[in-house]
Amino acid sequence: MRIEIRNQRAENSFHPRGLGQCGCSENLVGGNCGQCLELLNLRRNNPALLVRKRTSVDTIYSLLSCRLSQKSGTIRVSVALCRAVFLLFISLSYILYPTPSNASGPGTVAGQFLKTDISPRALGMGGSFVAVADGIYNVTYNPAGLGKLYLPEVSAMHLAGFSNNQMQFIAIGSPLPILGLSGIGRPGLAFSALFENDGSFTERSISPIDGSIDTKKMNAEKNMVLALSYGEKVFDEDVNIEGYNASIKQFMGLSVKYLNSTLLEEYSASSFLFDAGYLLTETKIGLSLGASLSNVGGKLKYISENEALPTILRLGVSYFKPTIMDQTLLLSMEGDIYTNEKLKAIKFGLEYHFQKVFNLRLGYKAMDDNSGFAMGMGLSHKGIELDFGMSVSNEVFNTSQISLTYKFQGFKGYKPAKKREYKDYVPPQKTQPKKPTKKREDPRKDKQKDTDFFWIY
Repeated sequence: MRIEIRNQRAENSFHPRGLGQCGCSENLVGGNCGQCLELLNLRRNNPALLVRKRTSVDTIYSLLSCRLSQKSGTIRVSVALCRAVFLLFISLSYILYPTPSNASGPGTVAGQFLKTDISPRALGMGGSFVAVADGIYNVTYNPAGLGKLYLPEVSAMHLAGFSNNQMQFIAIGSPLPILGLSGIGRPGLAFSALFENDGSFTERSISPIDGSIDTKKMNAEKNMVLALSYGEKVFDEDVNIEGYNASIKQFMGLSVKYLNSTLLEEYSASSFLFDAGYLLTETKIGLSLGASLSNVGGKLKYISENEALPTILRLGVSYFKPTIMDQTLLLSMEGDIYTNEKLKAIKFGLEYHFQKVFNLRLGYKAMDDNSGFAMGMGLSHKGIELDFGMSVSNEVFNTSQISLTYKFQGFKGYKPAKKREYKDYVPPQKTQPKKPTKKREDPRKDKQKDTDFFWIY
């Protein structure tokens, strides 16, 4: 497959004022202005300089509106697909390169609980979930997956961590009865709330008056996150790639979050955060690509200094394949980079689905501050799902989660109204009623009756 880049902007980029606008031709013959002469000398002395300029600026611009050409014909690919592939490539190359020098060390930013896996299913798969993106827990990994929400869902989750650390999560989402901004399918909308408690401690102080010991119990830290998430399908077409008719679907999503944090029941801070996600699926092969950027744009200010929050860039791929009977296999891989910390992670996940009832999960985290294995299981029956997951890395970071989800299977969905087609009014033409015509009777019938009567007589 070869990629043809045709763009008038790129062709005219060699000329400062654009070809044909100053009276000279492309070969710079006749009517040369000062800029043309300067450009001619520059091209002769250092032609590679112009090549670098074109490939670094105009080629990128042209790539966003590229065309894939084959021997049989030219297949146009949407601008959204080209942009998504380009951004995915840039993000992947950023993961492979070293972390910026201005990033601080691990654990040096506020809101470390935002790095916790919020889903027993995702936890059991090692946190590799950005490319899986199905269900209500998309709101924490990839909001673009809400475009695949076809039934209303409600879910509640409880996490038990080290010592008295606890976390509760509740979410509700549903497909909307309207078309999305792209006009392709019905979008999904979800609201979620996360409550985190880091436990309590007892403060003991000696009274300066009588020397008695005063005790006071207080909460170490409490956090609350409220989120509103939206996702929809932006592309749904068959694309012929080297003779293979691929069924490509693309989804995009966005989340707006409000964070409130309180330290020692006295110091509080709040901020607004944003999440963005992208998801591409090929339904015939069962391949999915996902990317998301979480916790962008906010800082916490408890007293005087602004504390940064962990911004997470996630890139992942998943593969879904039916095996035998009603059993399926799901494999996933994900790479995370924490842009505010010198920390990266690679995650692997596996899920095997038995007879639409039982799920078994296994995962592993590498290059993470909580590296190690994770496992989980789940049960589902008539729209009710019970999931459990736990990490088995080390004692301090070990957590266990349990969730209960209900899908409203009686939901028939909303069918978008058909567009009305208006035609020119044509008045009906008046027609004269036809006069009824009497059928002529056959005289032979009367003769036959008389003959019969005569013989009987």
